Amino acid sequence: MSFASYLFDHLFFLCCYGAAAMLIGGLLWLIQVRGIFILFAELILAAAVFAPLLLDFLRRRGFYAALYRLLETLDQKTLLGEISMTPSFLDGQILLDLLRGINKYQNDRLASMEGEILDYREYVESWVHEIKTPIASARLIAENAKNPATLRMEEELQRIDRYVEQALYYARSASAEKDFRVEPTSLKFLVTEAIKTYSKPLIRTRCQIHMENLDLPLHADIKSCAFLIGQILSNSIKYRKDDFHLTFQGQRTANSVQLSITDNGIGISKRDLPRIFDKGFTGEHGRTFPKSTGIGLYLCKKLCDNMNIQITAESAPNAGTTILLTFPEESFVFSSCL
Repeated sequence: MSFASYLFDHLFFLCCYGAAAMLIGGLLWLIQVRGIFILFAELILAAAVFAPLLLDFLRRRGFYAALYRLLETLDQKTLLGEISMTPSFLDGQILLDLLRGINKYQNDRLASMEGEILDYREYVESWVHEIKTPIASARLIAENAKNPATLRMEEELQRIDRYVEQALYYARSASAEKDFRVEPTSLKFLVTEAIKTYSKPLIRTRCQIHMENLDLPLHADIKSCAFLIGQILSNSIKYRKDDFHLTFQGQRTANSVQLSITDNGIGISKRDLPRIFDKGFTGEHGRTFPKSTGIGLYLCKKLCDNMNIQITAESAPNAGTTILLTFPEESFVFSSCL
């Protein structure tokens, strides 16, 4: 706020003052008061008007400048109404009262939404646990009546089970870090757990799996990381070529352990590659494969962010895709997840 803009805001008052000063000066001149006394009277009147205006401008500018500085430092801007400083002018106090009212409304609304999200998450978690029982029963029935039809049905039941697990992780994605259990493991164990989950589709597609240097220890949440690798496997299976190959390669760096997962599938275009982790993004593959949802890699990115794992992708059309997972050292993982 500049002094010029402040004066412009008081333009009507200043015009009234100017008219009054001219009227007083004219009356003094009519009664034949000497010009020097008229000038002194006008100066005193001007000082009596402009001095309070200047003081009022300075206190307002100080308050609003402090308010702007505070706004820039706050991570949650809605907390601006909770400031303890109180201005000495009336409209500033009215402004703070309005901010506090808006802040209370926003906090109440946020608390209500958080409650609804928590209820939804609890419902989904309960539903997932309940639905797993009939799925397990159906798989048991299929295993006890082996024939080509039940074998195919068993594979479809496994697909349903994986989608149910995906729904659970999606519901938990906003606060997944609360469910993490970090413990010692190895890249080989994580990869093996994911391959077990997708063993039937990998066998059916005659996938050739290559593992290199996976006996590397690390600390991670085993269940979440196995799910993460499984989502990458699911994409590789979905967008495979006839001669399907998967390569898992581990590498240790100074501050991390890296796992690269490379397939020889149809690849991703250069235009789509930067957006593959966006929610619901299917790109060119979405038109070729109608069942694409754009959820799998989005969940991967969310999980990686929550677990302090870096995920990147390299790909080109018809040249396969490489997903690189970088697991930080133990101290970084614990500081992120505990």
